[in-house]
Parts: sequence; C-alpha cells; structure tokens
Amino acid sequence: MNILSSLTSSALNQLSSLVDQKESLVKEIERIESHMQSIISGKPVRATKGKPGRPAAKASKTAKKTTKRASRGNLATKVLSALEAAGDAGVKVADLAEKLRVKGTNLHVWFGTTGKKNKGIKKVGKGHYRLQK
Repeated sequence: MNILSSLTSSALNQLSSLVDQKESLVKEIERIESHMQSIISGKPVRATKGKPGRPAAKASKTAKKTTKRASRGNLATKVLSALEAAGDAGVKVADLAEKLRVKGTNLHVWFGTTGKKNKGIKKVGKGHYRLQK
C-alpha cells in the first residue's frame, strides 16, 4: 500500500508546512555559514544577491595591484630551460607543470600556440615534448 494514499489532507498540509520551515532553516544555516566564512577569510560576503557564500566583488581596482604576476615571457624561458635540461628524453607536460608550479592547461596552451612557433620544440608523444638538436 502506498504511504501517500493513506495520508489525510490535514497531514499533507502539515508536511508541506514542515518542509517550508525546513527550507527556511536550511537557507538560514547557509547564510550563517557564509558569514562565518567571511569572518575567517576576511572577505566580505554578498548580503542579498547571488548565491550564498560567494565573496562580494572588490570595490576598487587598487586591490588588484596587490596581487603579484609573473612577467611576460617568463614562462617561455622556464619551459625552454626545462626542455634543455631534460635532454633527448624530453619532458611530459604534467611533470613540467608540477616542476614549474603552473597549471597543466596553461602549458598545453603554451605548447599549442607559442611553442608551435619555435621550430626547436618537437612533440614526441601525447603531452610529451623535447628540444630538437
């Protein structure tokens, strides 16, 4: 016998009310957790719009100046010196990414664009490159 068919309309109304209360409490818990996270991280959290717990947008552009960024061309120098050090065996992108502390995706893109222009770089396998002699 199906449980839902045995419930009265009064019981269904009570269940509906309890589900609404539960959803309200879950939203309140999410709001409290995001507030706690903002205190821990030191970043303000949006109060109304957006998904709960997402950091608020930065108010000024001066905050971006504090983040450090590698200078342009620095990746090419690091990749080429690593390929030279690897010799004839070459190096896999995953290993190179770990060694250089760079995302593997960024290296794949680098090899597919900038690296492709360098005739000295030879692809020897899937995600595996070496310098040609």
